[in-house]
Amino acid sequence: MNIEQCINNANDAHLSGNTDKAMQWLKQAGVLGDINAALDYAYYQSKKNPNESVAFLERAGCADNAVVQFHKLQISYFGGVVTHSELVAQTLLSLGDKGVIEAYLVALSYLTVGNEAFSYIANKVCLLAPNISKQLNLVSEDLKHSEKSAYQQAIEEIASALTRIHEPSKVLDKSLPIKVYANALSEFECRYLITKFSALLQPSMVVDPVTGQGRTDSVRTSYVAIIEPSQCDWITRKLDKTISQVTQTPRRNGEALNLLRYAPGQEYKPHYDGLNEINDAAMFKDGKQRVKTALVYLNTVSGGGETLFPKLDIRIAPKGGNMVVFSNSDENGKLLLNSYHAGTPTVSENKWLVTKWIRESSTIYGNLIYGNYTKG
Repeated sequence: MNIEQCINNANDAHLSGNTDKAMQWLKQAGVLGDINAALDYAYYQSKKNPNESVAFLERAGCADNAVVQFHKLQISYFGGVVTHSELVAQTLLSLGDKGVIEAYLVALSYLTVGNEAFSYIANKVCLLAPNISKQLNLVSEDLKHSEKSAYQQAIEEIASALTRIHEPSKVLDKSLPIKVYANALSEFECRYLITKFSALLQPSMVVDPVTGQGRTDSVRTSYVAIIEPSQCDWITRKLDKTISQVTQTPRRNGEALNLLRYAPGQEYKPHYDGLNEINDAAMFKDGKQRVKTALVYLNTVSGGGETLFPKLDIRIAPKGGNMVVFSNSDENGKLLLNSYHAGTPTVSENKWLVTKWIRESSTIYGNLIYGNYTKG
């Protein structure tokens, strides 16, 4: 049986609702060398058994393809199959040298913007993908030291960043609590998230308590891009991993990341992120209560745009790269009244941020991306 027949059989099985059978046909197409089929099966299998997924990609007919090797590394790293940070760093740069631009972009996300290692990789991106480098405001710069020295610095810095443990820089309220994590994202990562996902922006909505459906409302006037599972990449998974670590919650309990843009004058009036099991019944089914919220600012706003906790008289000014984490409910799922908060209007510039809500149990998003895998 050839690749086309396998894929046709997979499509037929999918249309009939038999996902497992469809994936078995894609697996066979991958064994025969079809890249897309191999990756579809590998990601499907990675939710159940990352080790088996990696082993499959190593024996697939397209195993030598650099793009396949990149996705094998992604599955290996986030699935806990590969834990040697220096090996991950070396493989990323090796794949970048083979023309996988995404590997270089991932490498940049672990480097300090403006240093020799960052400039070394940025120069590679400018040469390999000038349009992408322009969109991300990357410029080619002369290196102060040799490329060999910059390469080694990049390996060491990426390897160190891969094992970073984030600690709060401030605890603004101990009862809720409200914790601030400085530099949770780099300047490059902030630009990357805005550049890649801003095309998905739609008017933000609130949940209608009667119908349970989303609707626009003057209480929330921003724009939002929901980053669906099919759009997730290494850098969004990296942020999921960071939020999982600082909140001490499984990655599978998270909702999808939301990119938000507040234009001057736009706001989110005081509200609770926590859910009411009766009024928010439809949403509550997917993971139960929203136990925590993570807000990650993607730019620094000079006027307005603060995250306001009116009952605590706390205002947090947006600073690019900083993350704010707070609880919405207690250990019994009861709403914490002091979690009442707002996004105040900006004065003269856009405010960009990423939000993530963490549920009491696994979500549809979490299961699609991380399945039963439990490590942070």
